[in-house]
Amino acid sequence: MSILPEMKLPIIGSCLCGQVTYTCSKSPFWSVNCHCRSCQKLSGAPYVSAFSVPADSFRVTGQTVDFRRLAEAGHEVTTTHCAACGSRVHAQSAGATHLMNVFASTLADPSGYLPISNVYLSEAAHWIEPPQAKFNFAKMPRA
Repeated sequence: MSILPEMKLPIIGSCLCGQVTYTCSKSPFWSVNCHCRSCQKLSGAPYVSAFSVPADSFRVTGQTVDFRRLAEAGHEVTTTHCAACGSRVHAQSAGATHLMNVFASTLADPSGYLPISNVYLSEAAHWIEPPQAKFNFAKMPRA
């Protein structure tokens, strides 16, 4: 039994201009609001919402560009953006290549999405109250 609300399959989404689209054939198994400084700076927002799916279930079409950075754990994280409008679509860590982390703001139908966790609350913007969640972590939890 999943702790996440069911999302209608396939999960589809796109960037702002629609030139990059994706389809995911499997349900997410984790959803999060990330409050880390990297997400804040990349998005211009106090946090971003995302969900994790098996990487082999995720297909993207359209021209993209990648931005790479080192995560706190030392793994390279690749964030993929639309080459035309710059929207962030997904990210993947070299430390967990079996996962694809999809930005919830790109969902065609966000009504089924619900974040169940907050991560990097130690870096949360002081001017917001983090959203309620079942799980809250000062940093990124380790498996």
